[in-house]
Parts: sequence; structure tokens; C-alpha cells
Amino acid sequence: MSILSKIFKKIKVDYDEEGFPVIKARTEEAADAEEVVTEEAVKAEETAAEESAEAEEAAIEEAAFEEPADEEDSAPAEEMAVEEGEEGVCAEECAAVEEEPVIEAEPAAAEEPAAEAPAEEKKEEEVPVPEAPAEAEPAGTMMSAEKLHEKEGDPYDVSSLEPAEVFRYFREISAIPHGSFHTQAISDYLVSFAKDHGYRYVQDQAGNVVIYADATPGFEEAPALVLQGHMDMVCEKDPGVELNMDTEPITLMRDGEWLTADGTTLGGDDGIAVAFMLAVLDDPAIVHPALECIFTVDEEVGMLGAEALDGSLITGRRMLNLDSEMDGIFTAGCAGGTHQVLTLHCKRNERKGQVLDLKVSGLLGGHSGEMPGRGRANANIIMGRILYSLYQESPFRLIRVDGGTKDNAIPREACASLLFTGDVDKKDMKKAVKALHDAIHAEYQVTDPGLAISCAWPEVDPKEPKTAFIKKDTRRIIRFLMSVPDGLIEYMPGFDRMPQTSLNMGILKTAADGIEATFLVRSALNSQREMMNDKLKCIAAQFDGRVDVKGSYPAWEYRQTSDFRDMLVALYKESTGKEPVVSVTHGGLECGLLSDKLPGLDCVSIGPRMYGIHTPQEKLHIASTAATWTYLKAALKACAEK
Repeated sequence: MSILSKIFKKIKVDYDEEGFPVIKARTEEAADAEEVVTEEAVKAEETAAEESAEAEEAAIEEAAFEEPADEEDSAPAEEMAVEEGEEGVCAEECAAVEEEPVIEAEPAAAEEPAAEAPAEEKKEEEVPVPEAPAEAEPAGTMMSAEKLHEKEGDPYDVSSLEPAEVFRYFREISAIPHGSFHTQAISDYLVSFAKDHGYRYVQDQAGNVVIYADATPGFEEAPALVLQGHMDMVCEKDPGVELNMDTEPITLMRDGEWLTADGTTLGGDDGIAVAFMLAVLDDPAIVHPALECIFTVDEEVGMLGAEALDGSLITGRRMLNLDSEMDGIFTAGCAGGTHQVLTLHCKRNERKGQVLDLKVSGLLGGHSGEMPGRGRANANIIMGRILYSLYQESPFRLIRVDGGTKDNAIPREACASLLFTGDVDKKDMKKAVKALHDAIHAEYQVTDPGLAISCAWPEVDPKEPKTAFIKKDTRRIIRFLMSVPDGLIEYMPGFDRMPQTSLNMGILKTAADGIEATFLVRSALNSQREMMNDKLKCIAAQFDGRVDVKGSYPAWEYRQTSDFRDMLVALYKESTGKEPVVSVTHGGLECGLLSDKLPGLDCVSIGPRMYGIHTPQEKLHIASTAATWTYLKAALKACAEK
């Protein structure tokens, strides 16, 4: 029984006088009486049909690559495993697909600097993929070390930055690798600091650290103040940077009025909060109430540290979170989020044919909580679009498709490998890729001027069997990538172009038995976040996939009245002569989770100006850091006095 026959088993079809079908529901009794085929028989028939179609398809494909009579005529039909080293993100493979970049247009002005794709002269003949493509210095991101040396002196000398007490601790933190899930060393560093300074502390099993400081003498009656930030950072690096960020420290550099890192993320998000708190605790001259300094782990991967924190460790109900990225903006609410992994299980087998490698590169990416309203391209979504279009030109089998490394960062690169088992015109395929590049580049010339789509035909023996997904599952993967929503879903009413709900496919990777897509759903409304979670479940069901929730945190909802916020706003106006902006953010902050754990918590988030967080272009404004430090000390004194 076919699937459609089974679906319509309980449907009665008559015809009107003009011959059009008229559908009527049958009675349950009649339908049950007619149900003579068991569920097992249906599945067996469908499986047999699939195997028959696959065998017929294999025979056709084999005819295109017929071997001598003494060799086998057909490839094994059983499911095959991915070859060793094939699973995971395709950074190395992506780097190799540089045979013929098809972008040569002048980039339009962008709101942020972008890494420009290296231009190569177009060649008529086929050229093998180079094993180690030449690296090009990213344009518009950071001045080269030589130029900086001429202009500013040694760019690697960051020892004289002010405020000295803050940047001293930032340098120490930067010397300790502290990416998400690799925070034990920095957690132990904070414990050592507390011991050396005689502070009471707690280090929990998750690695969170809370350091307690008594009030400045004379201010013991003031209510306790909570300072909070996270100790982990997002680890991203430019192509060609050979640094294991899990075990090796980053290199700090000065770029004029900015502090940045050499080809990697800086970790200003949220290392500067850690440096601020340590500098406060290290200076007895700073007036403050009793302090409870919370240093959480793994904020960047689902706020796991804040979720694990025992709320009974905290008595304060006023909190200054130090995880914002713009001075003069007081954040008073944030979106909630859910981390989900959608898995499609697929079958592989071996086939002979020619391989085409594809690469999407040159995108700006960025923090998925900051950029959804700016129209930035997602490399994974672009790759799905390319695969769909090329499949219409000439069907293929998908070997792999990978892109992105963090669910809270918009992917900047993606790559794929395709297996053509029949005849394919290489020049026509390159023309198709070029046409796709031209169309997509035109769409994103403002938001992603460096977008590049390139392809290469590697020198592989077409008669050598390769492991690839069967065509049915290739189509399923491509249609999934074309169907899933991405980016901005809805703006927040009442706030100027503030995203309310968004979705980011931050990671796409090939596994031995299918693909995995990792999403971060964000929304300022918990009900709308749940709606998007359900939408992903429906999409997964449509493509015979599965969704697993890996973490979730609630929205930090804006409070209409707040004495604590009013005091901080008045202090900012008094000390700077400027009116701060009170806003909400689409990015995730731990304030929502901590508010759930600490009933009545009143909190505000501040921080110095940063740019390009979660990307290798991340940088921290030095003068803004100094201004935030001055304001923080004034706020501590005000909290002690009021």
C-alpha cells in the first residue's frame, strides 16, 4: 500500500456530474473493516520500494563509470560510515576551496569593517585546488603590525594602557585560556586571588566563583550590592591562524584607540567585567557597600553557570551586571533563549563519480543577539540555497555540508562537497556557481560586501568509490536547509527597530549518519520563544528529524519602576552631564536566570564600548573602558551612601 493510499484509506471519493472528485469522510466502522494491511506490511512495502529504486538508480549511475569485466559492477548498498577525520566543522576543507573565487566586485561601504576575499585572476583551464592557499591580510579589520609599529610603536606592547589597575588584570586573564567549557584554570585563578587578598569565597562544582567583600568601614548599614559577569569567552579565529584557543593564550594588540587581539576574539566579552571586579576588590580606597561578586562559567553556551548557581549564596537584591557593550546605555531587560539541536538521520553508500567542493566565505557574521535586525547573511542558509539551485541543474549526492562553530554567532563560512555520479559539464557548473555568486552578492552588497562563493574540482579519480548520502536523503537535507527560518522573526513594538524574536542556525555539521543543525532561538517574550521552539519541532517532524533542547533561559522582562535604576541614571547625568539611554537588548544576559533565582532582584547592566564581539574583529575601546571604570567607582560609592 502506498503512503497516499494509506492516508486516504478513510476517505471516500465520489465524482460530480462534471467529473470532478467529491471527497466524503467514511464512517469509522467502514474504514476499520477495510483496514486489511498491517502497519508492518506497509512499512515493508515502502522499504522494498525504496530499495528497488535505489538499486535501479545505482545501476544507471554505474553505467556512466563502467569498470573492466573483472571488477565488480555495483557498489555496496549498505549504509557506510564517514571516513576518519571527516566528521565536524570543515575549517581545513573550506580553506582548500580557493581555486576560482568568483567575487571581483568592489565592496560597498559597510557599517563595520569586513575581511575582503583575496582576488585571483580568472582562468579558463581547470586548475587543481592548492594544498595551502596563500593567506591574505584581512582588509579593513585591523592595521598590520608593521604599520602599527610605524604609527603607534610596538602594537604588542599593551602594558601602559589606562586605567592601569583594570588592564593589568585583563592582561592576566588573557594569558589564561578560558573559552566556554574550558574555564577551570580561570576559576582556580579567581580562587587564588580571593585567598591572596583574604576574601571569603565559594567555588561550586560547576566552577562558578562568588567572592564576598565587607563594606567599607562606616557603610556597613547599606544593603549589599551584587556585581556580576561571566569568565568564559567565545573562541573564534581568522582562517590560517594556528592557535589552539583551548590551551594557548591569545595575543593582545593595540590598534589606535582600541584594544584587540592578533587574529582571534579578544574576550572583552566578558573578561572586562572580571577585570573590573578584581580591580575593585584590589583597591581598599574604593568606597562600597558589602559586595557579592559573582563570576559565572559557560555563559556563552547557554548560561550554564548561572543556571547551576545556588541562589542561597546571594543575599543582595540590587545587582550591577557588567556584560553590556556600549557606554551610556543602561540595559534593563533582555531576550530569553533556547539552544536546540535538530538531527536528520540519513543513509550513505559508495558511488563512483566526480567531486565538486563549494565554499561560502567573506561574511561579517557577528553576535546573533545584536545583528538579526541588520540583515547579515548566514553562511549555512546561503549554502542551502546554493545546493538547491545546483541540484536543479544536475542532481548529485551530498558528501558533506558544514558551517559555523557557535550557536550564538552568525556563521561567516560554510563548505560542502558534492558527488556527481553521472555526466556533468564542469564549465557549465562553474558558470552556474558564478551566476549564483553574482545574484547573492548583489543582495548582500551593503551588509556583507565581502561575500564570496567559490568552487573547485579536486583531482580525484572518478572511478574510485566515494562515500555519500543517497539521493533521497540528499534531497531531504537540501529541502530542510531551504525551509528553516533564519534571522529576524519580529520586531519589538514600542522600541525603535529592536528585535523581539529571532532564530540563528549557528552550527551545521556532517555526522556519520546524517547532519546536525544547532539553533539559538531568542525572544523578549517567553511565549513567542516557545512558539519558535514548537516551529522547529514541526520542521523536524516534516523531515523525519529529531529536536533536542540543550539549554534554555528566561527573558529578563523590563520593570516599569526601579529605584535602583533611577539612582544610577541620575548619577550618570550628574557625573557626565549626559542623559543615558535606558534600553533592552536582544542578546542574552544572565540577569533573567538570576532574577528567577533571587526574588525581588533589581538589576541594571552596563559596560564599555565594544565592537565585533564573537568574531576575530572584536575590540574594546580604551577610553570608554576608563570612563566606565570612573562611573563604576562612583556608583559603588552612591550605593554605599544611599
